[in-house]
Amino acid sequence: MFNFLETYFINPILNLSGYNWVNTLTYAVILIISVFLIYKLLKFLKIKIDGKFALSLFPYILLGSTLRALKDANFFVSPVFVSPLIYILVFLFTLSFLLFSLFLEKKTKIPFQSYFFSFGFILAGIFFTQINFLNFTAAGQILGLDLLLFILIFSLGRLTELTKTLWNKFTIFSQLFDASSTFVSLHFWGYSEQHVLPNLVFGFFGDWSFFLIKLIVVLLLIYFIDSSVKNKNFSNWLKLVIIILGIAQGTRDLLRISAFV
Repeated sequence: MFNFLETYFINPILNLSGYNWVNTLTYAVILIISVFLIYKLLKFLKIKIDGKFALSLFPYILLGSTLRALKDANFFVSPVFVSPLIYILVFLFTLSFLLFSLFLEKKTKIPFQSYFFSFGFILAGIFFTQINFLNFTAAGQILGLDLLLFILIFSLGRLTELTKTLWNKFTIFSQLFDASSTFVSLHFWGYSEQHVLPNLVFGFFGDWSFFLIKLIVVLLLIYFIDSSVKNKNFSNWLKLVIIILGIAQGTRDLLRISAFV
């Protein structure tokens, strides 16, 4: 049993060798369970999943991406800064500051989102300043591509039911943001993909196909959520999870490639 865990779970973390089918499927199941459990917790805390909450959560997404990029740059050596352990670490930080912010709201009557955002902004900023930016060309390529995608997505208006809300547009953009970071890193700078499914897709269709695959998957997810989930709070939460995953991975790739030449 230990040999199994060592081969498929421990060694990929310690050796930074990426993902395999066993840990990929396991982490996917854990993620799905976690999504529902965290929503139950947010519901218990009577937190409304809206734009204000999503915005207040953004610094913690940046925090996780920054910590992972610093691990790539050997600023940190501990395996706790490698997926999936880093997700647990950032979640604990986030939950702690969220609970403290809710406590301060009761004491001061100031919305907890203000405290929550501020704490995350300060913490993420401390670590963000430790990144030594070197590769401005790669960063410019990614951000330029992201700007084009942003303009395209947000100029669609109500072209389809899937693009009629800001939540849907940001959900789509988050995944294409991840795709752009991956594409530039692989196509122009010789990086390799660690995830199993993207590597399988790239082997058949090339790295450009990541945009198409991401777009198809995210549109299907949005369609499923909009057509099947009647609870608005839960619907927003599911989309927020998709946004977090896309922005977190895309930002990590952007910061990583920016720190190397």
